[in-house]
Amino acid sequence: MEMSSIVLRMSPTLITNVRIFDGLSVVSDCGYILIEFGNIQQISKFPLPTAPGWNIVDGSNSTLIPGLIDAHVHVYQDLKFIETAIQYGVTTVLDMHNESEWFKKMKLVADEKNDVADIQSAGLAATVKNGWPSAILRMTAAADATLETRISGWPDITDNETADQYVATNKAAGASFIKLMQEDGCALSLPFPTRPIPTPPLEVQKAVVDAAHRNNMLAVAHALTNDSVLQMLHAGVDGITHSSVEPINESVISAFKDTNAFIIPTFAVHASSSGEDRHTRQRLAADLADTREKENFLGCLHIMQAGYSIQNSYEQITILKEAGVDILCGTDSSEHLVGTRAGASVLHELWLYVNRCGFTPIEALASATSKIAERFKMKDRGIIEAGRKADLVLVKGNPTESIDSLNDIIGVWRNGERVVWE
Repeated sequence: MEMSSIVLRMSPTLITNVRIFDGLSVVSDCGYILIEFGNIQQISKFPLPTAPGWNIVDGSNSTLIPGLIDAHVHVYQDLKFIETAIQYGVTTVLDMHNESEWFKKMKLVADEKNDVADIQSAGLAATVKNGWPSAILRMTAAADATLETRISGWPDITDNETADQYVATNKAAGASFIKLMQEDGCALSLPFPTRPIPTPPLEVQKAVVDAAHRNNMLAVAHALTNDSVLQMLHAGVDGITHSSVEPINESVISAFKDTNAFIIPTFAVHASSSGEDRHTRQRLAADLADTREKENFLGCLHIMQAGYSIQNSYEQITILKEAGVDILCGTDSSEHLVGTRAGASVLHELWLYVNRCGFTPIEALASATSKIAERFKMKDRGIIEAGRKADLVLVKGNPTESIDSLNDIIGVWRNGERVVWE
């Protein structure tokens, strides 16, 4: 799927004879969708009248789904990331920590071009001095001459006042939501200079969450262990951006149910970190012509401590789903993380939901469309209905019955414009 792209600007477009999964359920086995002015204008179970000049797309033996959303990525200033993501049907990505200027640069591109994925960002996370992610970046990006300058400009949140200032500044810089960090490094085998890595006390984390909510912003948190997850749920976050890599316990289950928090599993990066399920990426890497990119996608980080495993994450997500907790598809993909790839990791993630956690294909698809749109309050996408953005993916076959069908994407539209790859 490694190719350049152009956008065909045409209006209106009518997709005919197509199975429609609207983000929640299959609403028609042979439906019709009219796209005009960037939006979905009409959905019908019956043929619609056409006019000269319309672009007619025959959707026979295919399924139309909402554009996929990756609820956890790190774009940084990597234009290729959002160019690649849309090739796999990912029309929106949620950026979970980024320099404000880098995000603005990427957002400007996404606002001007429809052949890249759209991007919403947390901007800078709610960091503390020498905490996460500066601890890992000092190990993995030490050759970056700008690193220490960038880190010196990150927040150091120590009390209510700095929490309020941080949220206000981040919102003004364009952040759509707030990201907290609760990472002591103990689940990872990396030789950090100090262990545990500094983390904010619970009262400071709660001050950040409260400030976010006063500004009508969601607050989500990085946490890898049960204790960290519980601290963040007790602080009042709306969601956790990784599944725990420890065996789940009743306290965690009860806390999720009591708080109505969602969880973003990021199996893609957990599998790389633990070195497990590498072979399940092979089918997605088969068409990659660039040897370096193929090796990067098929590689593994191997940074998880003994006793911590993605198998624990699979069990946790299976149990939390059965308990009624919302599972949102996210991968933690970035150009720097071996074992992940923009867009492709979403298809990998969804495959793992179905084949490791007992999701139905419809439940998996909803986790990457309607559920993310609902929980992140994106009322313009994630569901196929009249008035919403025409961010759409046409898939050969029926992914609502076989998630493997997502490997055969035959059309992608963003803002009503079809992207064609050369």
